[in-house]
Amino acid sequence: MAGGGLGADGPAFVFARVRRHPGAHPVHLSSPRALAYPDAAKLAELLGCDAEALRHESVPKRRKSAPRRRRFVPPEPPGAPLAGVPELDVAAAAGGAFNADAAVEKARWYLPEVMLRHEGGARPEDLRILRVQGDSMEPLLREGDRLLVDVARRTPGTGEMAVLWDGTGLVVKRVEIVSGEDPPRLRLLSANPDYPVYTCLAEEAHIVGKVLWTVRKV
Repeated sequence: MAGGGLGADGPAFVFARVRRHPGAHPVHLSSPRALAYPDAAKLAELLGCDAEALRHESVPKRRKSAPRRRRFVPPEPPGAPLAGVPELDVAAAAGGAFNADAAVEKARWYLPEVMLRHEGGARPEDLRILRVQGDSMEPLLREGDRLLVDVARRTPGTGEMAVLWDGTGLVVKRVEIVSGEDPPRLRLLSANPDYPVYTCLAEEAHIVGKVLWTVRKV
């Protein structure tokens, strides 16, 4: 800044004069902000100089401030009721027989009732969760996956996936009815090509229920 009676000492002299003046406010000489006209006039009167000498030749560019991040507020839990679905302590063998001695509840999953009724078309009280064992349904199902099974649907449509007792063990397979067989037989298909298709007598097969969904860790 030049002229206007600022003196040879420059900014230091200006700062000293402002500090000695009663009621003076601190002045940041290095501030990039341009003085407003009323502020420049008051400061010039205080310093005994021309107000124009205190103003920038051009308005300095403002630095862009970093955008403010909004604080995340978790949504309130839905008001829709949850339905408790029992997980049974038996495994549906996806390859290899597994004899289920008992169906004891080992855990309980709480799922949105609206989803179960409207998306799954099932009553919550008719649902069970079973764990997959074996690899005959890979890559569709993996060992450890959970199956949500509707035990009220015991007549699966052709090609639907079901959990059933095939006469030797509890398995999960795609089920087809073999046409022209007497007595009636079921064709059981695996997803893994290493496991051959096989059949069993319909009267020997006990359909536990239709598989609605799977739950898998990723």
